[in-house]
Amino acid sequence: MAAVVEVKGVVNRFGAQTVHDKLDMTLEKGEILGLVGGSGSGKSVLLRTMLGLHKPDKGRVLVGGHDVTDLSEAERREMAGRWGVMFQDGALFSSMNVLDNVGMPLREHTHLPDADVDSLAGFKLNMVGLEAAAARKMPSELSGGMVRRAALARALALDPEILFLDEPTSGLDPVSAAASDDLIRELHGVLDLSVLIITHDLDTLVNICDRIAMLVDKKVVTGTFEDMTRSDKPEVKKFFCGPRARSAVASAQAAGAG
Repeated sequence: MAAVVEVKGVVNRFGAQTVHDKLDMTLEKGEILGLVGGSGSGKSVLLRTMLGLHKPDKGRVLVGGHDVTDLSEAERREMAGRWGVMFQDGALFSSMNVLDNVGMPLREHTHLPDADVDSLAGFKLNMVGLEAAAARKMPSELSGGMVRRAALARALALDPEILFLDEPTSGLDPVSAAASDDLIRELHGVLDLSVLIITHDLDTLVNICDRIAMLVDKKVVTGTFEDMTRSDKPEVKKFFCGPRARSAVASAQAAGAG
């Protein structure tokens, strides 16, 4: 498969602290890649680097062959139309209703009339399973699961090729988290998306991720879930061979058998 995002030799430092040291990683076209790592391993910094919001000390990030670490503001805005981002906890604007939140990227990046923006925003909300009544609500009136769905609709507003999701199931109850995974998997297939998910949810990693990239020792270890369980690195073994991982695998196998 061809890579749609290539992280090449990235070094990120903050003062005397080196967070990433010659880190390499790829997101392949059409895959769902789960990005995991311990607290302070630099998951959010890596995401910001891939989005061109943080310039690394060394290295490059190529999206569709274009280096996002060296773009003008106009080029960055144009490139941003190729990806959609769902930030942690949804990050909806509290002063806007749901429809306006979803329509905001369309207003920023297109010249569509307001009526068309509202129509398209409503379509995206329907796509993620939110009823029309939710469109006029404020974010504070939504449940956690509904906030994530609205944020996902906003991330899809510009019909992106690549979707970046930051902890999409964090804080959700198990039923809502499973529904979120199902929705991401369905949209991935229907829209032919390439998806990177920052997550610590083992159910997500087992159920919908094609590959996993784990931040270890300032670099990335990449492979399938099965590859991770066979790793000889202590940090990887601890994460993927513990009781929670075994439970997630057993649940997935039971669901498949049913």
